[in-house]
Amino acid sequence: MEATEQSQTPLQPAVLSLNNCPGTTPGTPQSKNQLKKQKKLAEFAELKKLRRERERQRKKQKRREAKEQGLPVRVGPSRKELKRRQVASAENGLATFSVAIDLDYDDLMQERDIAKCVKQCLRIYTINRRSAQPGRLHFTGIKRNGHIHECFKKNDGWENWNVEYHFDRTHADLFEKQKLVYLTCESDKLLDKVQPECTYVIGGLVDHNHFKGLCHSRATEAGLTTARLPLSEHVDMKTRAVLSTYHVFELLNKVAAGQDWTSAILETIPLRKGAKAKTTTNEQELDANSESETETQVDLKADS
Repeated sequence: MEATEQSQTPLQPAVLSLNNCPGTTPGTPQSKNQLKKQKKLAEFAELKKLRRERERQRKKQKRREAKEQGLPVRVGPSRKELKRRQVASAENGLATFSVAIDLDYDDLMQERDIAKCVKQCLRIYTINRRSAQPGRLHFTGIKRNGHIHECFKKNDGWENWNVEYHFDRTHADLFEKQKLVYLTCESDKLLDKVQPECTYVIGGLVDHNHFKGLCHSRATEAGLTTARLPLSEHVDMKTRAVLSTYHVFELLNKVAAGQDWTSAILETIPLRKGAKAKTTTNEQELDANSESETETQVDLKADS
């Protein structure tokens, strides 16, 4: 009787864990090298602010010593002067161009690519701030508390940059569609001049060509005007005419300030692309004429 009652007692379900769940293996403990790396990263993060403060003190000491010796304290305008110049340019409507960096690609990038993207934004801010004619700069499409936002937070003082941050709002929500121009290398339209009344959108996507043509397809689906930089019209390159986000911004900055496309491209793009200025038709004709004149002179000397 007791045996029958025991057999009728329902069995308690076993608690699943990584040790007994089918198809899984228990996790292995971290190695000593991994633990050391984590400890070093934690110490690095804790001492970051202290190192920056020490660096500020060293710079102040160097400026103090240079002033005592009668040497120039700094080369170029100060940080306050650069910021004052940028603010005055924006307030007085003197900005020669307007750019929006489209950061609405938060979920398409890996952690290291997000860090590269934010680093490029920092370089864009620096280029614009040091420019003699800074433009209006917007960072759009930032997802609040998203990956890009969290990466921005790792930069001390990022909130004080003279940049318009737009959280959870894209360029299409902020500007008139007729005055937006999305820059993509796939566009059929050529950008020959930077117009101050337009806002030029640059995709903030670091994808190592995994999402080729994504920026262009998004822009066309939204009904936006697209354009490409006139790279192949002015220079010959050994590699593909694809530039990073901050290189595109730097080119716009130089051309908006009055520099011609050829010199701006040669000064901006990396040397590894092997860019060379294209020879114009007139120059080719002059070279051909000079070669023919040289051949004629050689023939005359041979006859004499």
